Order: sequence, then C-alpha cells, then structure tokens
Amino acid sequence: MRTQGQPSRILLTGATGVVGGLLAPALAGLGAPIRAMTHRTAPSSALRAAIPDAEFVPGDLERSETLAAAVAGCDTVVHAAARTGFVTLDRDRQRRVNVGGSEALLAAAGAAGVRTFVLIGYAGTLQEREDSTAPVNEETPPEGIYEAEAVRMKFEAEAAVLEANGTGGMRTLVVSPGVLAAPRAETLLGGLVSLYAAGELPYRILDEAWLAVSDGRDLGRWIVAALRRGRGGRRYLAVGDSLRIGDLYARLATMTGIAPPRRRLPDLLVEELGLLTPVLPVHSYLRRLVLPRELVRHLRRLAPVANARTRAELEVAPAPLEETLAELLNGTGRGSAGATEAAG
Repeated sequence: MRTQGQPSRILLTGATGVVGGLLAPALAGLGAPIRAMTHRTAPSSALRAAIPDAEFVPGDLERSETLAAAVAGCDTVVHAAARTGFVTLDRDRQRRVNVGGSEALLAAAGAAGVRTFVLIGYAGTLQEREDSTAPVNEETPPEGIYEAEAVRMKFEAEAAVLEANGTGGMRTLVVSPGVLAAPRAETLLGGLVSLYAAGELPYRILDEAWLAVSDGRDLGRWIVAALRRGRGGRRYLAVGDSLRIGDLYARLATMTGIAPPRRRLPDLLVEELGLLTPVLPVHSYLRRLVLPRELVRHLRRLAPVANARTRAELEVAPAPLEETLAELLNGTGRGSAGATEAAG
C-alpha cells in the first residue's frame, strides 16, 4: 500500500489526557516536530520526557479563536482531546467541547492548509445495536440510536470529520479504539481487573456484555500506521479481540487462580444502581463498584467487532488478549469499575 508523506509538524490535542499520553511517544518516533495543545492541565514530567522537544501551547476547544494559532504551521493534526464522561452534569459544555470544538478545530485545520486530520473516535459508536449478537466491521453503518449522550456526541464528531474528507485537499479519517487497557491509567477495564485481582469484586455483573479491547501499547502504532497508510474518509477500528465480560472473568480466574464471584447481579439491577452514581462520594467504596446507568445501558447493547480491513490496510497486528490482560494484572491498572467513565 502507498505510504503517505512524512509529516512536517504534528499538532496533538489532548496531550495531557490518558489517550494523548499513550500516543505521544509513538508520534515522537516519526521524527517530526510535535506541538502539544493543552487546556488547564500542565504537562507531566513523564509526558515531557516522552516528547522532550515538543512545543506546548495553550488551546481551548470552546474558544475557536485560540485554535488558529495552535494549528498554524502544522500539516498533520491528531485530535485526542475530549470532555469524557457518562455522569457529566454539564451536558451543554460537553457538547460544545466534543462536537462544536471538533468542528472548530477541523475548520481551523482546513484554513491552515493541514494535509491530514485524524480524530480519535470510539468503536462503540458502531457497536451499539438493537441486535448485539452479530459482529460489526468498519463498513457497518451506525444505527444512530444511542443510550448514552456521550456516545452520541462522539458519533457526531466522527461524522463531521469523515464528511470533511477531501475539502481543501485535506485527508480526514477516524481511528476508533474500543475499551482501553492501559496499566496505571484510569480505565474501565483496568478498574474491573484490579478489583478482581484484589478479590474485591463481590458480584458478577453484565456477563453477556461484549468488550472490544484496545491495548494501550498498540494505540500509538495504530495512529502512526493511519498517518502513513490510512485512506481518507475511512474509519479504522483499532481493537484486538472481543470477548464477553463473563468470559473475561473465566480468563482472569485461570491467570490469577482467584475464583470469580458466585453471585451475579441481574442487569436491570446493575442499571438501576447506576442512578446513584452522581450522588456518591468520589472516593467511596460503593462508587468503585457502581457503574453509571448510561454506561450500563450502553454496554448491554454492544456487539463484537471484526476489523480485518483495518488490520490489512494499516498492517498492524494487535497484541494477543492474554498479553494485554497480563500487563493489566502486573501493572494492576488504577481506577475502579464504577468511577471510571470510558467513551474514548
């Protein structure tokens, strides 16, 4: 497959977030100067070490006038910034950032002559289905009926980016991870695994729900491959294996020797308990165990993923699931099953 030209300067948004931090070292390996756009959170020493020559600039997706300076002189944009959350009370602001901000950045990139624009999407915008038994792939059209407003916003941002392909000669594409597995990062899967490994998961929950797992170590490889070989107007599903949560318990039992909980909470009860999430203290034990209701309803509708086209076009082989889970167990990912909010 034809390889795209070498970037001359890369703008990375969301550099101080979990996803941005995972992408930064891989982007640095391309050898092009990196400009990292930050908002409020100062870059950590680890991030500065990962991209030692990076230029850190302020930017605010709610203030479009700040974006022109951030994107000026860049020919490549990797957009990882987002206001995540299934329990966010300020939905209007979340929409201004995730949808309006993405559209404003896309417009600024076009005006600045950017050649390639990559949005970090979310595989769940395709996975959420009325029939969650049939696998989805890159060509499966979204049904557009979402249980969680956060996922709907992600879908709208993705649609805007894909529709902009070819405008002004800009190549736009979406790279969509699924449920992220990254040791020492605040992720849904890391929290579930850490509770299990500590013997602190009192009940089985959502046995039939599907997870399409994305190894955090692979994420940078997917993005670099998309920059080099990705086709404009396409969605790439940057995931490894899909498995049901019930099968996850079985694998963890084999790997740790810890038997899974015998008792199982009915899905509807798990969903109703999620109504408590906004009023629970952030550091309470119950908060660690309760998933937001919107997240539960979203997870119950997810289908498995088949991404043969992504693997073939980007020429990336994801890490085996056993390696991913072993890394989580060894690093025992921080966070909790309940407190983590995970759409992207």
